[in-house]
Amino acid sequence: MTARGLPRYSRGFTLIELLVAMFLLAILGTAGFTMLTQISATREAIEEQATRLAQLQRTFYWLSEDITQAIDRPVRSSVDEPLPAFQVNLAGGSLFDLTRAGWANPIANVLPPRSDLQRVSWSFEGDTLLRSYWYHLDPLDEAPSRTRQLLDRIKDLNLRYLNAEGSWSDTWPPANSGSLDEDVPVLPRAIELEFELEDLGRVRRVFAFPS
Repeated sequence: MTARGLPRYSRGFTLIELLVAMFLLAILGTAGFTMLTQISATREAIEEQATRLAQLQRTFYWLSEDITQAIDRPVRSSVDEPLPAFQVNLAGGSLFDLTRAGWANPIANVLPPRSDLQRVSWSFEGDTLLRSYWYHLDPLDEAPSRTRQLLDRIKDLNLRYLNAEGSWSDTWPPANSGSLDEDVPVLPRAIELEFELEDLGRVRRVFAFPS
């Protein structure tokens, strides 16, 4: 028994003990909150990076699908103007247009009928790479049937074309291809795309055309 007549084990915490306990709890709570915030930020960064890489891979997939199945099939515009099978737009409206094969057509008997060939256009608007296509080859409407955004946050984009002699050119047909009567291949041997992305820096890919 104490001087007050109470057992020692019945005494409560002193003010100093409570303050120390609250201080320790505050430290543990702050550390736990900081760790949780860091884990959440790391998870968001990983998810954003995964989404970005998936976007880049999807872009390369469609570029490969179009370029590796390109064919020598000219088309005609909506005003009945002949357009080459592979066309580099020097006016800036698009990067390049091409005709490709391998467009799956599982409902060929359903109207309106279409071919398994497809006219595709790749363009660069603002900071975004776009893929467009037309539902029919001839005649081509002025506006594409469908347009899809594939890759954004592009600071710069450069293209080069590999000619039959194994030399790279910034234009197609090559500026030094000679006279108009010279037999210049419709399709280059390969095309190189170099992206400068805001978050990933420079990325370069080369796609080979069908031989």
